[in-house]
Amino acid sequence: MDRRPSTAVTLFAGSIAGASETICTYPAEFVKTRRQLPSTRNLSTLAIIRSTLSTSCLKGLYSGCTALAVSNAAKSGIRFYSFDASHNYLSKAVPALQKSPLLNVYAGLCAGITESILVVTPGETVKTKMIHASAQNVGPKASIVNTIRQVIRSEGVLSLWRGLGPVLCKQGTNSAVRFATFGAFKDRLNSTSSLRNTIGSSGVTFLAGAGSGVVTVYASMPFDNIKTRMQSIGSMDRSMLTCARKMLLSEGVTVFWKATTPRLVRLTLSSSITFTVYDWVVRACRYAADGPIAKRTTIAV
Repeated sequence: MDRRPSTAVTLFAGSIAGASETICTYPAEFVKTRRQLPSTRNLSTLAIIRSTLSTSCLKGLYSGCTALAVSNAAKSGIRFYSFDASHNYLSKAVPALQKSPLLNVYAGLCAGITESILVVTPGETVKTKMIHASAQNVGPKASIVNTIRQVIRSEGVLSLWRGLGPVLCKQGTNSAVRFATFGAFKDRLNSTSSLRNTIGSSGVTFLAGAGSGVVTVYASMPFDNIKTRMQSIGSMDRSMLTCARKMLLSEGVTVFWKATTPRLVRLTLSSSITFTVYDWVVRACRYAADGPIAKRTTIAV
């Protein structure tokens, strides 16, 4: 019988998965954020890549990566742990949810809210400031620590949580949609025995993760665009609705799906990498603890 991983294993596996997917997919995140900034919103993806490579080489595409890698490592650990904890609590507190797909949705919402408050919002704020400064060529490239100091000194510590509203909406949507669709896709793929036998459990996990990433992008993109505008250098917007109204009136409804393509690339790969690496790490921890006779684990979704 499969066992759920322990709290320590869940946090460790989630952190490794989060850091791994960030390093693999960050150039797409960099381009997405650059395209969402007011000063560079008319540049194409290729124009941004060419400009960055010509001025900063490959390392330019990783500007702000440290902030996001640290944030995502913590975020993923918290996400998987809070999802498991919420899943267990809700299944016991509301027995009617045990066999309902809504259980994954509600547990995912709890995970999204938890990660947004604890790590995502400050991490996204620092990442956006670093990318925006890179785009404006404002002084030498600042480290994550210096960026945090500068933000706190000039705007106050609470400014690290600017954009919390859209981040809560984005991460809540991300986690609820991602976990729910991942579970649905995985169940559907596993129900086809010929496909499951051909690509194996890791292949099923990868494909289910990719599918969940596509759905997640389109569901949460408006909140991501609003978040980036609120966290950009010089932004005075404090209200999510005020910022959204200004964007709508000046640029039209399509602004909320600005830079969807690079985020679609990143989230599709991100979901696949995150779930696959998480599964591998949990299996490795199980093997290390139980030896060669350890049974395969199943991701808790």
